[in-house]
Amino acid sequence: MKITRISTAVMESNFDWTLVRVDSDAGLSGMGEAFLGPGLTAVIREFNDILVGEDPVHIDRLVRRMRASCIYASPGLMFHAIGGIETAILDLLGKACKMPVWQLLGGKYRDAVTIYADCHGGDALESITPLLKPRTPAWMAAEGAPVEESRISVKHHGWDASKQESLTPESYAERAAEMAERGFRMLKFDVDVPTPYETDEYNRDLSPMEVDFAASLAGAVRKAVGPRVGLAIDCHWNYGVAAAVDLARALEPLRLLWLEDVLPPENIRAMGEVQRCTRTPLATGENHFFRIDFQRLILEAGLRVLSPDVQKIGLWEGRKLADLADMHYVNLTWHNISSPLGTIAGAHLCAATPNVLALEWHAASVPFFDDLVKNGDAPLVRDGKVKVPDLPGLGLEIDLDVAYKYRKPGEAFFE
Repeated sequence: MKITRISTAVMESNFDWTLVRVDSDAGLSGMGEAFLGPGLTAVIREFNDILVGEDPVHIDRLVRRMRASCIYASPGLMFHAIGGIETAILDLLGKACKMPVWQLLGGKYRDAVTIYADCHGGDALESITPLLKPRTPAWMAAEGAPVEESRISVKHHGWDASKQESLTPESYAERAAEMAERGFRMLKFDVDVPTPYETDEYNRDLSPMEVDFAASLAGAVRKAVGPRVGLAIDCHWNYGVAAAVDLARALEPLRLLWLEDVLPPENIRAMGEVQRCTRTPLATGENHFFRIDFQRLILEAGLRVLSPDVQKIGLWEGRKLADLADMHYVNLTWHNISSPLGTIAGAHLCAATPNVLALEWHAASVPFFDDLVKNGDAPLVRDGKVKVPDLPGLGLEIDLDVAYKYRKPGEAFFE
């Protein structure tokens, strides 16, 4: 069996959902999903020069060749592309061998994977471009309606800086209670949101009033769901060391599962400094790509929870990373903002690793999420879990007619 073509399709959802298809001369195709990025589909198609004519059974060698071919431009966007292609190859191999992907990864530890729901203080769809600019997806925009201009917020991830907005503890509590009622036993909320006490946009600082406001949002969630529902908090790399320590200490009474991405990802020593100053467990890893970086996060920063991204790391490399973390008795919580395809790919990886806490689900507000699943019973996420398929490959088929309806203008659709 030889690879004959790599192609892509993109849907506009809360994020861009980029599907990758790898075709073969055996008449079989595999599907994967790549993490978003500007110009991503052009990068994915470039790998036709590397992979066409190759036998997909040599998955480890092919991933190594892809990484070696883009050494001048990696990691970042190049690894986003590689992750999507690698998953599609695994799906193809599973179909060819009549084995589920979890079996290719070494077998499974569990039949269903715990999902943590990424929540907001409301239920409306929030959508951003690959450059974090708030947008209205084409399928939501009224025909002939003027395009609303927005301004990227540096301090508040994914927010429109041209608008004066703030959320309330009451809205957080209401959303938390709703998601707990749906069966989720692990929730994550953002606290890097606009507040009534705005200060400088660029200095990575938090005033005492901003810290107290963030703590009040998280505290309202804890009060609404009680101690039996696990709670994580996301900060999207927005703070400096002093602000991060103040916030982490303020959140200690809530006994968080983890406090995510309090600092920019580059400085591992600084992350360790924050962790040593608080009882709140920190987590990071979404913007790390190499096992050596995760080893440093464990050994130098003293992290007990890692949060890599499924699509950025890939399933094959993700299994290796899980083994490394398990050597140090460290758990993984997998970041995931993808469609049903990427979510089920993450479920295969989580099923095949012993030291996983949960897989993220970031699509509670996406109205067509379950419509995309052509085979299987909706909803895909049920009572806070995803059942791991036993069908060959990923075991999930995307309804391409539905995907086409929500396609991104200007992007090819498997052409």
